Amino acid sequence: MCYVFQPIFSARTGKVMAYEALMRSDMEALRSPATIMKLAREQGALCEIERLTFFKSLENFDHLRSEGLVRRDTMLFINSIASVCLPREDSEYMESRWHELCRQMVIEITEEEEINHEALEAKRHVPGFSGMFALDDYGSGYNGEAMLLAVQPDYVKIDVAIVRGVDQDDDKRQLVENLVSYAHVRGIALVGEGVETRAELEALGALGVDYVQGYFLARPALLPPPVTPEGAECLRALRGEMD
Repeated sequence: MCYVFQPIFSARTGKVMAYEALMRSDMEALRSPATIMKLAREQGALCEIERLTFFKSLENFDHLRSEGLVRRDTMLFINSIASVCLPREDSEYMESRWHELCRQMVIEITEEEEINHEALEAKRHVPGFSGMFALDDYGSGYNGEAMLLAVQPDYVKIDVAIVRGVDQDDDKRQLVENLVSYAHVRGIALVGEGVETRAELEALGALGVDYVQGYFLARPALLPPPVTPEGAECLRALRGEMD
């Protein structure tokens, strides 16, 4: 397995704010991350997946930083299994090896597992951790209002099921508008994920979503790509409307 990185862009400035580390596999039988997670769950190996995800993501991203391939001030979103927390020795190792980067790390709580409150509290107190959380896939699976209250995240990532066609669906736009009103009063930033069209990006920007990611802007890669020409032009237009 390897971990690739997808940029997350500011809808207001057009700049890259962070990168999300995403699991990839070149094994035919285990190509899907969902299949890997299912197998790990069945074999009681979720902790091993969590360790691999954190260690490899930090190691690879630190290399990109040291080579000047990504800006040093960008944050790193790492997917974390809600029911799992790494042993303290693993957390201490990460803090000692990637001290600076751990302070720019955002732990992204996935919907793979129901939340374990003890594990969540343990994650909050990982040595050297920035303390920043993101709630992934909001609006699907386990990640609804109860998770929003439990995690108290700094970022909420709006699920692709809501983003897809948001420009054409009044109900979806109302959901996003309500979430923006709730989140911004509480200092929570919103990320629209899975953006695939200009119209979706424009709708999210108009509704007040803070950050965006998706194939329309940049695909995940071992070496993060620049924004697409179409995405860059749309972000410039959004910035002009906000100024």
